[in-house]
Amino acid sequence: MKLKELAVILGAELTGAAEEDVSGAAGVREATAGQITFITGMNFRKDLEESGASAALVPLDTPDMRLPLLRVKNPRFAFARTLQLLYGRPYQAAGISEKAAIGMNACIGADASIHAFVVVADDARVGDRVTLHPGVSIGRGSVVDDDSLIHANVSIGENIKIGKRVIIHAGTVLGSDGFGFVTDGGLHHKIPQVGGVIIEDDVEIGGNCTIDRAMLGNTIIKKGTKLDNQVHVAHNVTIGEHCLIAGQVGIAGSSTLGNYVVFGGQVGVADHTVVGDRVMAGGGSGITRDVEAGQIIAGYYAMPIKDWLKVQAILPKLPELRKTIASLEKQLRELKSKER
Repeated sequence: MKLKELAVILGAELTGAAEEDVSGAAGVREATAGQITFITGMNFRKDLEESGASAALVPLDTPDMRLPLLRVKNPRFAFARTLQLLYGRPYQAAGISEKAAIGMNACIGADASIHAFVVVADDARVGDRVTLHPGVSIGRGSVVDDDSLIHANVSIGENIKIGKRVIIHAGTVLGSDGFGFVTDGGLHHKIPQVGGVIIEDDVEIGGNCTIDRAMLGNTIIKKGTKLDNQVHVAHNVTIGEHCLIAGQVGIAGSSTLGNYVVFGGQVGVADHTVVGDRVMAGGGSGITRDVEAGQIIAGYYAMPIKDWLKVQAILPKLPELRKTIASLEKQLRELKSKER
C-alpha cells in the first residue's frame, strides 16, 4: 500500500514521499527497498540512517531524515498493526473435512474450518469461524467459542470452556488431571479431578503447555492473558486478566495471580500462593510466599529486586569477606586475651 494510506490507518504523521509504495516489512538492519521498518528511540538513529528501508515508523519526537517517516506514539504497536495489514490473510472457511469425526449432538457453528483427523466429541460446541487444525481433539461437552484458532494436535478434555478469539498453539493439553494424590497405607491414591478449565476471551496459549483441570470448581485463565511455550498451570489456579507469562513457568495448585502480572522465564510459584496485581518477577524467580501488588521481585527465594541486586553484588565477594571476618575474629580473640 502507499505510505499515505498506511498513515491514515495508523493515525501517523507522515513526512516524505506520500506516494511511496511498501509491500513488506523488516527489521531496521535487514530492511530493503519496498519494505517499512521501525525504531523505538533515537539510540537506533544510526541504524535507521544506514537502513535500506523505504520508510520507517518512528517516535513522535524524531527529527526529519532522508527516509519518509511515519511518526506515531508507539512505533512497536504501529509496526505490529502494519505486519497484520501487509501479511494477514482474510479468514476463509474451509468447511468440515470428510476425515474429521463429529460426535452425537455436537454443534458446529457457521463458517467453521475443521481439518482432517479432528475429533469433536458428543455434546461439544464449536462456534462460528473457529479453525481446528489436524489432530485436534475436543472432549465431550466442551466449548470453543467464536473466532478461536486451535493449532495441530491440541487436546481439549471434557467440559472445558474456551472463549472467543482464543489462540492455542500446537501440542498443548487443556484439562489434563491435576496432580492430586493422598497417601494411605504406604500407597499414593489418586484423587479424582472432577472440575473444569475456563479460558476467557482473547487469551493466547503457546505450544506444549499444560493446563490442568481443577479438582473441584475450575482452573481459570482470564481475558487477554498470554502464555508462552511450555508453561504449566496446575489445578485450581486462577490467572488474572492481561498477564504475560514467559516460557517454562510453573504455577502450582490453588495459586492466584492478579491482573497484569508479568513473569520471566522459569518462574516457579508454590502452591496456595497469592500474587497481587502488576507484580513483575524476573526469570528463574522462586515465589514461595504471597507477593503484594505492584512489586518487582527476583531471585530464589524471590525478594524485592533492590535487595536481590545487593545480594548478587555481594555473592562474588563472599570468599574474601569470609577471610576478612576470620581475621577480625582472630584479632578480637587476641585483644580479649591481652585484657585478661
